[in-house]
Amino acid sequence: MTRATVILLNGTSSSGKTTLATALQRAMPEPTLYVSNDKFIFMASDYVLKDDQMRPKVLLPLLSAFHRSLPLIAGCGFLMIIDHVIERRDWMEEIAEALRGFDVFFVKVECPLEELERREALRGGRQIGFAKIQLEWVHRHGDYDDEVNTFMQTTEQSVEQLKQLFYSGRKPTALERIRSEIKGS
Repeated sequence: MTRATVILLNGTSSSGKTTLATALQRAMPEPTLYVSNDKFIFMASDYVLKDDQMRPKVLLPLLSAFHRSLPLIAGCGFLMIIDHVIERRDWMEEIAEALRGFDVFFVKVECPLEELERREALRGGRQIGFAKIQLEWVHRHGDYDDEVNTFMQTTEQSVEQLKQLFYSGRKPTALERIRSEIKGS
């Protein structure tokens, strides 16, 4: 199997993951793929965003397909950035298993609640209060290999930190620890 180095960004809506991921992709000196759970979700946006009854029927299998697609994309051999809001433990388990055999740096993207709420209001088209709800779930799935704070750091500082992570030679360990926890359960 072709190995790739992957950075998996996990944080709430409005935490700055997409801004960070696209800036990092542009700053990389070699081809770097960027994949986002939002792209999969928006394939069914009418159902997911407008119909509360249909949302779980569409969202859950769609995100499961997204998780199963990750090793196929990583298998292309390019560096890869994944932008995700990992709300559920079973999603974390699917991702950890799907990316077995790849070097994956699991990165926490955080931002204070007050700033999340300010960003939500500025963005428009977002359900106000959603980031606050996600904040309760999104970082419960284990520890991380690294973290960035998009409120305390500029985008450029965060990009530089993640570029250094890509090229550090460090072995990522967070997903391996998560897989061990799953096995031990």
